[in-house]
Amino acid sequence: MTHEAMVALWQQGLVTPMSSTINTIAKTDGSWWTESQGAWQRVPQSERNQSLDYHHERFGSVCQAKGPAAVNPVFGKIA
Repeated sequence: MTHEAMVALWQQGLVTPMSSTINTIAKTDGSWWTESQGAWQRVPQSERNQSLDYHHERFGSVCQAKGPAAVNPVFGKIA
């Protein structure tokens, strides 16, 4: 997926970052994606997706996944 497509989904509220400090791993369309060199790759293994879900929940339990900072270097300014 292109970076522009991911940003569009983010702006529609359809993307969840791993946490407010980890924004190169994000979930959309039921799958986790990783950012690399301006494009996004779907994480293919279901076991890996389950592990990412687990860690995302752990970050949320300590208030790290409440949302992006005012300026997010991957997704740009989100108000």
